Amino acid sequence: MIEFLTAQAAIDWVNGARWKGEKNGLENTRALLQALGHPETRMGRVIHVAGTNGKGSTCALIDAGLRACGFRTGLFTSPYLCRFHERIRVDGVPISDDDLISVASRVRAAAEKLAEEGVKCTTFELLTAMACLHYAERRVDFSVMEVGMGGRLDSTNVLSPEVSVIAAIGMDHMARLGNTPGEIAAEKAGIIKPETPAVVLSQDADVMAVFRERAREMRAPLFETAEYEIIESDAYGCTFAAELPAAGLVRQTISLPGAHQAANACLALTALDRLNLDMSRAGEGVSRAKWPGRLEWVGNVLIDGAHNPQGARALKTYAEKHLKDRRVVLLTGMMQDKQHALCADIFSSFADEIVTTSVSWPRALDAFKLAEDYHGRAVSEASVPAALSRARRMAGEDGAIVVAGSIYLAGDVRRLLLPDDDGRI
Repeated sequence: MIEFLTAQAAIDWVNGARWKGEKNGLENTRALLQALGHPETRMGRVIHVAGTNGKGSTCALIDAGLRACGFRTGLFTSPYLCRFHERIRVDGVPISDDDLISVASRVRAAAEKLAEEGVKCTTFELLTAMACLHYAERRVDFSVMEVGMGGRLDSTNVLSPEVSVIAAIGMDHMARLGNTPGEIAAEKAGIIKPETPAVVLSQDADVMAVFRERAREMRAPLFETAEYEIIESDAYGCTFAAELPAAGLVRQTISLPGAHQAANACLALTALDRLNLDMSRAGEGVSRAKWPGRLEWVGNVLIDGAHNPQGARALKTYAEKHLKDRRVVLLTGMMQDKQHALCADIFSSFADEIVTTSVSWPRALDAFKLAEDYHGRAVSEASVPAALSRARRMAGEDGAIVVAGSIYLAGDVRRLLLPDDDGRI
């Protein structure tokens, strides 16, 4: 086996599979893991998390709760915010260059042999295998695994979880997942396994009907989050009360801003509650959880990854409560395949001025094309650094810059503002 010379070479190889791989249900991933000696059987107890919005935050909250209980954890999330390495974390620390080179080299060797047999793995299949291999070798106690897209046919769905968790369902990736909340929910519900506890966020009746039917078919115990009450909140977090199935009534503080994060925390706590943990210690971890790029303040810049109508509405709710007395400059860039016009209607309702830009990603919508969604209210800058500079001039010392529209834009801006951040959470 020949190792990659650099971490960047490994990253380029993984990303290159985007144009070469051929999705084949779950069979590619199963074949790849078999060729690697089945690391998925040695990566501790698996917590599998799906959803349209909030699944990354829920993963981070669960991970923090487990670490506070003294467990070694693996955390697999996507997409990354600032560095590729953030996709694969152990105890909150992104994978090192050396470990990335090592696991990617071995996955490449296995994938190349499979390619000779006609099995062409996709980027996300390779990533899933890399995470499984790394977590097996680091002997983690728990692996918190976020679904990439959907659930039923997602590469991570080859795993045998201790608990399956589903966050909020919204309208995103419709071309692949369906055109109604019920259709999308059915794809997400595909992670519910036979006789395996499932924890789901309580939400719209048609979505819940899908979850309940899937749970009945799988004979899986289903736990729906109870109503919670926000006791106090500010721009940087909140305290809420919720009823958990085993632990009963708990009072929980979180440091993730936004009322919607209370729902994600309630979901995370309900999942942790199913693991027979010391919930007092788990709650302490949840209170300290961080998830960068989601309503994250850096000076007078609020960075948020909202990229669909559901996320845009959550950001609007936050802005109307906490930014009502400040001049708001929206800095936005979006992908071509997102509901950019609908998001623009929501974003523009709380923004005093708007700057559009082109995200540094192949699917990015042109800045000047995106500006058309704002009907003459927006100015455009082709590059993110230029757009941030312009937004700063427009906001002045007392205004707030809200960055939204794409997690890739959030990462671009965050790298400019925090160039030395190493991705630890």
